[in-house]
Amino acid sequence: MGLYYKPGTPVSNVQRDELNCTVEAERKVPVRNVTRIIPGRFIPGRRICDAAGNCRVTPPYWTEPVVITEDANLELRDRVAAQCMADRGYARISLPPCPPEVERAVPPAITMVMPKNLSPKACVIRRAGGQFQIVNRG
Repeated sequence: MGLYYKPGTPVSNVQRDELNCTVEAERKVPVRNVTRIIPGRFIPGRRICDAAGNCRVTPPYWTEPVVITEDANLELRDRVAAQCMADRGYARISLPPCPPEVERAVPPAITMVMPKNLSPKACVIRRAGGQFQIVNRG
């Protein structure tokens, strides 16, 4: 699970800062939808013959074009938001899911404050409502 981490910071502060950075990035780098049209392909007619030598030709046709609309600024906006979080002292980290035996062994909880230190074996348990529990193993 990817998340922003700053030792000892309340998760509510992390969420607020992430929202503020997202809004700031959207203001600085607005959505810019671009539409591309991939033209259809021409499929020529084919000559099809049976064992008796009777042949027919299928008519040629064009396939439908494909219309793609995408936000040309999405990647830049994500980078601006990430830079905003870095400027506020956060690091983007990725924690693996906790193994089932660890999940069964720890009392269920929700992480309210980021741990001051993360062990190399730290893992995360997803909880309801988008919440999570960071487990600092050994």
